[in-house]
Amino acid sequence: MSTLAEKIADLPPAPGVYLFKDALGEVLYVGKAASLAVRVRSYLSHDPQRPRMDEMMVRAADLDVILTDTEAEALLLESTLIRQHRPHFNVLLKDDKSFPFVKLSMQDDFPRLSVTRRVRDDGARYLGPFTDVKTLRRALRELRRVFPLRTCRNFEDYRRQDRPCLYFHIKRCAGPCYSRARVDRAAYRSMAEGLMLLLSGRNEELLERLRAEMAGAAGARRYELAAQRRDQIRLLERAQVPQKMVTGDPRDTDVIGVARHGERGAVVTLLVRGGRVIGKESRTLEHATGLDDAALVELWVTQHALARTDLPRRVLAGTLPVNHAALADALSRRAGRAVELSAPVRGRGRQLVEVAEKNAAAALEQLAARASGRRARFSAAVIGLQRELGLSTPPHRMVCFDISNFGPDQAVAAVVASEDGRARKSLYRRMRIRRPGPDDFAMIGEAVERYWTRVESGELPRPDLVVIDGGAGQLSAARASLARIATRPVAMIGLAKREESIVREGLADLRLARRSPALRALQRLRDEAHRFGLEYHRTLRSHARIGSALDAVPGVGPTRRAALLKAFGSVAALREASAEEIAARARVPHALAVRVAGHLAQREGAA
Repeated sequence: MSTLAEKIADLPPAPGVYLFKDALGEVLYVGKAASLAVRVRSYLSHDPQRPRMDEMMVRAADLDVILTDTEAEALLLESTLIRQHRPHFNVLLKDDKSFPFVKLSMQDDFPRLSVTRRVRDDGARYLGPFTDVKTLRRALRELRRVFPLRTCRNFEDYRRQDRPCLYFHIKRCAGPCYSRARVDRAAYRSMAEGLMLLLSGRNEELLERLRAEMAGAAGARRYELAAQRRDQIRLLERAQVPQKMVTGDPRDTDVIGVARHGERGAVVTLLVRGGRVIGKESRTLEHATGLDDAALVELWVTQHALARTDLPRRVLAGTLPVNHAALADALSRRAGRAVELSAPVRGRGRQLVEVAEKNAAAALEQLAARASGRRARFSAAVIGLQRELGLSTPPHRMVCFDISNFGPDQAVAAVVASEDGRARKSLYRRMRIRRPGPDDFAMIGEAVERYWTRVESGELPRPDLVVIDGGAGQLSAARASLARIATRPVAMIGLAKREESIVREGLADLRLARRSPALRALQRLRDEAHRFGLEYHRTLRSHARIGSALDAVPGVGPTRRAALLKAFGSVAALREASAEEIAARARVPHALAVRVAGHLAQREGAA
């Protein structure tokens, strides 16, 4: 037994933090556990969902553990060690330094307003982050009509020259560099503080302050200042866009939304302060294979939230990890007060979580678009399907198989496809079933195998999700066919008609709300497959009826049958015509026309 295996075997069943190291002592991975003996021992077995852990164990040569009294203490210690060592095999959240912030240099006598992408500990106030720098700059240009703060970097040069810039003349800067402007330092700082209130979402507080200053100036007969405050109030009331109270709870709240797409994941945090959304933080991570939504929420807590000093009183998420009580305890210890961690299922809290999840999905779509050089957008139904089915990627391309069968003859299979919830008719396929007999399981297996042969050859694109019209039996038959021919795994579900329940492999059936966009997307796909299959089946039955009436006539082959039907339109019209009329209109020999008329009359008499 190796030294590493011996250390793992001797671990106690106690909470703590473990550090895997390579032969040079570099930390490869940091983790925490409620029971070190149970958790660390699991690394000795292969996990196909996390191939990176197998690679880490190949490189690992040593193990260190730090025992703690509680799991919450282990969480706090794990967060500190990950930030300190930045281990290669930990899934690391990348922060959003590329997003713009509004900077107010409050350490200066006359604070400067600017936009920056780098936050420093320099005494300035940073507001944000904001997602769209163009919109932000446009908004600041309008706000400077109300808050004419300076934006110049060479303030001291203008001050020495006692010469204002263009912004002073167009009334977008108060002109603190210009002696004739007579800018009061306290009044200027008050204006900067007012802009901070506005950008923090505290509009009403700012308006109340301006109204009080207007009333005070009017009472002191400082009518010029009162008129200025009046104009500022009017501009604010005209320009502000009222934002809905997003939650009735006045507590500061962080709303967590997560999304996954293959090996990438994203966590978006909506910052709710005073009942209003005032900002958004976005973080992405690579190597997220094998992690579910709950694991991403836990990563956000351990790697981001526990490093903060301004934790809110409440954190909302779509789903919670199993150890959510320990996470809440760790957050509370870090904040020095109680921090609630919950997953709302209805109401405004749930609506906020859904908004955050949409933002996280959009962040991943933008990454995919930049990587592939094209636009990438997923509908709400596709994102909902990924979440409900627990898929690693959004099912952008889906195919549905349906069997249309009336008795032992003319059984057909229809395959329809959709991309992002929209029909993709160029990928529709239909086929006659070769296997005799009304065996739905065997028929669906044959259809899947024949279709997937074209997928593997590259003739058809590979779907992200396969939908089978049927229950567990049809799903098992389809999976058996795929196992024989598929070279890569693919997600597959069944959709049972009676209860509209989703049949999953190895899991309980899933019932979605009737109005769920995800369920409606599956129903549209299934109904389109049913329609396409019935249409083909009717065509084959119609051809079979025509063939049985004319093909039995000696001397009538495909060409003359087509000529007869073209001339008369139907077998019924042929039956009403005489031999002479048939010969003249269809331009066939008289002897053949006699045989056709006699054969059709004989069939009518027999009927």
